[in-house]
Amino acid sequence: MNPETDNSGEKLISKTKKNSENVSFFILKALKAEGIHNVFLVPGFMIDPFLENFSKAGIEAIVAAKEDGAAYMADGYARVSQNFGVCMGIGGPGITNMVTPISAAYGDRSSILAIAGSIPFEWSGKGTFQDSSGTGIDDVAIMRNITEFAQILPDKELTIPFLKKAIRAMRSVENLPAFLSIPLDLQREEFSGEYFKMKKDQFRFIDEVSVKEIPKLLESNTRIAILVGNGTVLSNAKKEIEEFASEYNIPVLTTLRAKGAISEDHPMSLGVFGLGGTLWANRVIIGSEYPKKNSSRETPKEEPLPQRVELLLVLGATLNENNTHGWWSEFPRDQTLVRVDYNPNNVRGVEYGEKFVMGDVKTFFSWMNSKDNKKLYHEALIKSKSARKKWTDSIIENPKVECKKSQKSDIIPIHPARVITELRECAERNTVLVVDSGAHTFFTAHYWESYEPNEFLLLSTTGPMGYGIATAIGAWKARPDKPCVTVIGDGGMLMGGMELYTAVRYKIPIVIVVMNNGALGNVYLKSKDVDEAIPYTLFEPQHNWAAFAKSFGADGIVVEKPDELANAFKNAFKMAIASKKPYLVDVRCEKGIETPNGYT
Repeated sequence: MNPETDNSGEKLISKTKKNSENVSFFILKALKAEGIHNVFLVPGFMIDPFLENFSKAGIEAIVAAKEDGAAYMADGYARVSQNFGVCMGIGGPGITNMVTPISAAYGDRSSILAIAGSIPFEWSGKGTFQDSSGTGIDDVAIMRNITEFAQILPDKELTIPFLKKAIRAMRSVENLPAFLSIPLDLQREEFSGEYFKMKKDQFRFIDEVSVKEIPKLLESNTRIAILVGNGTVLSNAKKEIEEFASEYNIPVLTTLRAKGAISEDHPMSLGVFGLGGTLWANRVIIGSEYPKKNSSRETPKEEPLPQRVELLLVLGATLNENNTHGWWSEFPRDQTLVRVDYNPNNVRGVEYGEKFVMGDVKTFFSWMNSKDNKKLYHEALIKSKSARKKWTDSIIENPKVECKKSQKSDIIPIHPARVITELRECAERNTVLVVDSGAHTFFTAHYWESYEPNEFLLLSTTGPMGYGIATAIGAWKARPDKPCVTVIGDGGMLMGGMELYTAVRYKIPIVIVVMNNGALGNVYLKSKDVDEAIPYTLFEPQHNWAAFAKSFGADGIVVEKPDELANAFKNAFKMAIASKKPYLVDVRCEKGIETPNGYT
């Protein structure tokens, strides 16, 4: 059967006339007007009209190895650019391949526009190859649960309003993905119109009733700390937080998702609170160095909890499992908790006694810094500043990381802490790091410092594996002036390593650090004392990922000794830029080391 005819030979689709504008071209021009320079896709017959128009529209198309890779690339592009990212593929199997990355973006509040090509309306129900209606796959129904907007374009005349609805949904207060399915026949329909770039509104609001309680709370407490989440990044409030913290000597902690929301070498930054976070952050909130492993989460009564915060300002952070250190029983019960967020439902299953202020973080500080409101708390905070400094000093005189000796460990296989420490020392300050999911995630969180928002990327809510290389490709395309490195385990490479070919094909000079311990690290650590379970956690024989990289035309090296790390990393960054292709460092790591600052 000719794919452009039905069984009777009747022609259903005509080729677009040369030099005529059509729906696909118009959409690409509109995306370019919105600041999109790259679209990530896997080609297929149902999106052929787009392929003919990328160059004409001035957009570079990046062909991924698989649709999930295209969506992860779009996510990395979105997070670094602070715009939305675009991925594209055929309906049916193309869309089901995108489900995991789109759901990860939904959980993390990252804006992705997924565009699918679907069969023409006239073909529906006729047994057409990859007809979703006949295979039990309803693209729109699947995407509706993991996007803010999911529709099929019903008519070419609705191209502009539907595209604008999708973009408006992604730029809403929630920053969620959107999905648009476009039938093949509509893509080729002649269409022209005038598209005006949509204003990217910054939602600025504050509940002026509930916020009035905050100055009094600041006035009546001394040990005050701020926990910053990704809502602060979305609100562009880095400057306000750093200035407020400096003026009153208030320590600042971040969630792992928001790492870099305040420069981690800022005098008031105590690092990440939560899994993989710093011991300083733990002392502020729970008093102890870390929750005791293999014990109940109830703190023994005889164990003192010194130096705990009295008033915790939670700004734009969801109080989920990772952000509360596994819902640690002492977070916080006897302290005052103030939460500022644009969404009152962002508690995500954790309920604490709290004062809730609905609003965005930047507007919160605008309200606090106004002349009339500042005078309500300024004098009291200045008065308590020296006592707060004494409290903060008593925290930072203790170790920040779990084990400084591990950072210079000479053990073979190599200690993961040393890998990340050496990597940070060799990387430029503004390096964007993408960390894949696995045991290495927590070593990276603990030992890597970030200095700007959106320079530490991870899919924190759903935590899928195998996204590291693809997300780094998208991140680098959004900001090619910054070096980019991804840290990924050997398990993640098995899941997403094929996107290394994409990086080679498009001359993406990312550095790929494989923490190769021959195991599924987290699973192994939890099962290592159960003999029957261990074989299921190991990769034997251990794979040579440097050879894998070379098979695609990239460069790579295996590092087995800790004193080889520095030269390997320096050379990797240098060679990636010089050769305009990825460079992979396969580091042979010890698998039996417990992740830092974790819990069981």
